[in-house]
Amino acid sequence: MDSGSQRPVESLNEFQANRLRITCQYIDKLLGDVEGVLNMTAAKAAFPRYSYDIPPAQRRTIEDYIGRVRAQLLRVLDGQGISRHKPSIPASRAVHVTLGAIDIAVEELKPQYMQGYGELPESVATELNGIAGELHGLVLRVDRYLCNGVGEDLKARLARLERDSNDLQLLRMIEETFRERGLVEFRSPIAAILDRAEDKSFEIAVFGRVSSGKSSLLNEILETDILPVGVTPITAVPTRIAHGVEPSLTVWFADAPSRNLGVNQLAEFATEQQNKGNVKHVTRIVVTLPSSRLRGGVAFVDTPGLGSLATSGAAETLAYLPKCDLGVVLIDAGSTLTADDLQTILTLQEAAIPVNVLISKADLLIPADRLRIVDYVKQQIASESNLDVPVHPISVVSSCREMLDEWFQNQIVPLYDQSQELRAASLRRKIGALHESVTAALQARVRRGEQISAKSEDQVRAAEALLRRTTGQIEEMRSLCERAIDGAAASVQGAIDEVSVELVNSWSKSSRSATEPVQLVRESITQFVQLQMGKLRTELSTFAAQLRHDLRQCATDLGLPDSPGEDEFQSVIRGMPAYEPAPFSIVISRPVFAGLLGCRFAARHVARQISRQLGDSFLASLDAHWKLVREWSGSVMGQLKQRFETYAENYRAQAEQALGGGEISSDEQSRFKESLAQLSQGDAGNESVRNGEGGSILGAREPSPKTM
Repeated sequence: MDSGSQRPVESLNEFQANRLRITCQYIDKLLGDVEGVLNMTAAKAAFPRYSYDIPPAQRRTIEDYIGRVRAQLLRVLDGQGISRHKPSIPASRAVHVTLGAIDIAVEELKPQYMQGYGELPESVATELNGIAGELHGLVLRVDRYLCNGVGEDLKARLARLERDSNDLQLLRMIEETFRERGLVEFRSPIAAILDRAEDKSFEIAVFGRVSSGKSSLLNEILETDILPVGVTPITAVPTRIAHGVEPSLTVWFADAPSRNLGVNQLAEFATEQQNKGNVKHVTRIVVTLPSSRLRGGVAFVDTPGLGSLATSGAAETLAYLPKCDLGVVLIDAGSTLTADDLQTILTLQEAAIPVNVLISKADLLIPADRLRIVDYVKQQIASESNLDVPVHPISVVSSCREMLDEWFQNQIVPLYDQSQELRAASLRRKIGALHESVTAALQARVRRGEQISAKSEDQVRAAEALLRRTTGQIEEMRSLCERAIDGAAASVQGAIDEVSVELVNSWSKSSRSATEPVQLVRESITQFVQLQMGKLRTELSTFAAQLRHDLRQCATDLGLPDSPGEDEFQSVIRGMPAYEPAPFSIVISRPVFAGLLGCRFAARHVARQISRQLGDSFLASLDAHWKLVREWSGSVMGQLKQRFETYAENYRAQAEQALGGGEISSDEQSRFKESLAQLSQGDAGNESVRNGEGGSILGAREPSPKTM
């Protein structure tokens, strides 16, 4: 009844009317509890509370009576002129809160809580972490789907992509099948495929020594003057330039929220002149520009100048490299090829990233000299590294712009096209494998209730156990990384102690200038930090290899074709923050009685001097770096877990179907067989999908960089 209902002349007072309304609401809730008991079979509870002794005909009659009681409740309120309050709590909020309570209950299954009930063996702790991880992942997926709504609508995403390509018909059929047949385990694999199909990015990272002309080159390519020229960039923070409707600048910080600024403020954060030693703790810089050469997903990364970056070895250099599709190494025409340049070229090649070498400022050379220097650089690279890489002269001078345009058209455009074709072929193979997995799931539903062999059952149970154990190890690896970083941060004093011993030993052999201790301390701390980061990266790389191995083993045990590719997990471990100590000055005095008290006393005395003189700004920059490494490590582990779960969710569901038993109705069996037939027809019409042939799945209408 609406608010306009008339109450009787003599009626209940306000408090009495409220009590009557609340009582009716309470009765309605109890009736809902009765319905829950009646429908417990339909709810498919894992742990039913009641034995079901009410036959279907009797249940329907009781439900009819419940309907009559509810109708009577409404008439009672209407007769008293009492309005019925509209519901104010969204159902989605109630579900979200309940899921939160479930998640808390799952969290309390972890070893740190269960140890309160008794000591836990290490293997059992891993198992509990795995149980909690599996349950948490399922609850999280339900909650994410509830909160994201349309954003998680795979059907809508497929429709948008199909407007640009005709190669997603089989994936659309797979999506329709899993949605209609309740195969929710295939949401993650389909979403991952769509993420790849929507990603048309092609990232070009530009490397070179300070003053080699990187910023001038990028300004000329993008027809802008945004990037600061003639300044020293801050160490270890690349600047990414991508396409945007309007020019914009976004800066991320280690100790503050990100900020959106005007592009004219870039120098305040990206140069040593205005951000000396990165005292502002910048972690990432992204510039967007409406440049035609950035359309279609092309992005450039302006990296800091080479120097200490490449000298610490290939492992640290590779860890620094951003995820890029092409590495451009810029060499000044007035200088020679250096060890830093060669190290960067080698590292890019080891990471399977194509390399282009550009000779900048070629306008200063006559054509004959340009040819000679190109040949010389190619020969030097070939003799030092046995590599044959493209070398091109370029210039930012307007009268010589044709060299730059020729390089872009002949090198960048073909590589971009090839990259999209390789990505499309990979997606087609993924769709083919997913088709086989969905088919296997439907066949398992049709065969449900059939006995499987003892050997097959052992393999399925082994796959389930391996997935659970690996899920637990993911949680343990995350904690291990955090402990390793905390331990490294607390162990910097060890590096200071070592350099103190080295200084004292050097004094007994020869005299040193006043500036040498500063350089020695800087090198010692830098090497210590890089060593710890190298260990962390190795641990993560080893763990990524283990995740891939475990998933492939599970796929073999379950007889599934969909398994991780060669570089699917390793590719996540990129972009580790580089370390460059903040500037500092120290003056070390030799202990007066060092000869009498011995080297150990002298070293302790020197170590105290170094620690005292490094200063708060140096320690703050070091703390900011460790914070960056923690964030990077957490991000890497998050991506590894997400990629693992993309496969594991499907594998768990397949194992459940194989071991679940229980017959399905003839109607359900008919529907599953119908879906199988439809998928078979779709596969016959998309044979090229299975073989990785045919047109581009990324969209034939995507604007080509050739028009840039």
